[in-house]
Amino acid sequence: MIFAYWFPPANAIGSSRPAAMARYFAARGWKVSVVAGASEAVPPTFAADLSGFEVDYVRDGWLTRLSSFRADRGALAQRLSTAVRLLSWPDHVWPVARAMRRCALATIGKEGAPDIVLSTALPFSVHGAARAVARASGALFVADNRDIWAHNPYKWSARLYKPLEPRHERAMLGAADLVVAVSDGMTAQYAANYPELADRLLTVMNGVDPGEAAPPHRRDPGRLRLVYTGILYGDRRDVTPLLRAADSLGLPVAIDFYGSEPEVVRQIAHDFPRLAIADRGRVARGEALAAQAQADAAILVVGTDAWEDTLLPGKLFEYAGSGRPIIALANPGSDSGRLVARHELGIATTDEAEIAAFLSRLADRGIATRREIPAALTRDSQLRLLETRLAAMRARP
Repeated sequence: MIFAYWFPPANAIGSSRPAAMARYFAARGWKVSVVAGASEAVPPTFAADLSGFEVDYVRDGWLTRLSSFRADRGALAQRLSTAVRLLSWPDHVWPVARAMRRCALATIGKEGAPDIVLSTALPFSVHGAARAVARASGALFVADNRDIWAHNPYKWSARLYKPLEPRHERAMLGAADLVVAVSDGMTAQYAANYPELADRLLTVMNGVDPGEAAPPHRRDPGRLRLVYTGILYGDRRDVTPLLRAADSLGLPVAIDFYGSEPEVVRQIAHDFPRLAIADRGRVARGEALAAQAQADAAILVVGTDAWEDTLLPGKLFEYAGSGRPIIALANPGSDSGRLVARHELGIATTDEAEIAAFLSRLADRGIATRREIPAALTRDSQLRLLETRLAAMRARP
């Protein structure tokens, strides 16, 4: 049984991982059921194959609707939703998580107990719902984590909650039979913060999903076209090194933003008038994938803080599936930087001169679309690691 607040058709990058898990395990002969959120904060435009397993959706309540981040909200509405989100514990999705728990227990009452209850966070409150269901049904509890919660600087919470968060995270993850992280750096951080978890940690990266083969890329010799898909988190995702490098070329450069905050994109356009900055708005996932495949390069903003060095975003694998070069604004020695270098996916740096040289190469002769996805980056190869571990856990007396 899988708990996931983000799940197709909710068009968010967080929907990809749990959907892939459900598909993989169902195809491998496991009986899979999913208890999912039905977020109203994003468009329901993530088309995905959901055959082979059952999905029970739980709609947002008023508190979650009010406090969810929406890029299309005005400044006043954003401040109101932020205030409500700051005061919610452990996050603003907790009412939905409680409803998901009730839904799961009703399903178990009709169909019997699962062997494994797996929850994927964020939001962190789904772990609490899954833990309660696992305890009630005697199932193994697996806590899958796409992001760190307690020490996450991107997460906004009230100051009074900050001292409570590490203890809550320790208690929640300590109750799990297996704790899964998406990068080696994240796994190492869990081991450092919570040494008692050392023998229950597993790294399972995101991966390139089947069917995400790129259409042909047609180079425009008259300009460079770059694309960024996703939220910019205000000024937390700093694209300035890339913008300055592009601006220095003296060549026509177009940068398309998909699903980013309109006010942030407007500010970028104002600050860099010589670049053709365009806000393409929120689009269906298929359209975003096509935009990535048609770009000369895709922009990934990871950051350079020590905490950000542990990030290995699902967006990186989505970009890898397009076959186009990736310009990752990240430290070369970070988890993302090492993966980009190891598999020759593009460049990982925040050095403007290095970025400018890479862009000049793109402008001069282009880079062909990569047709073969490295085996280690496929979703199946990563989920096979999880399946092997779960099979061994089930086999224990």
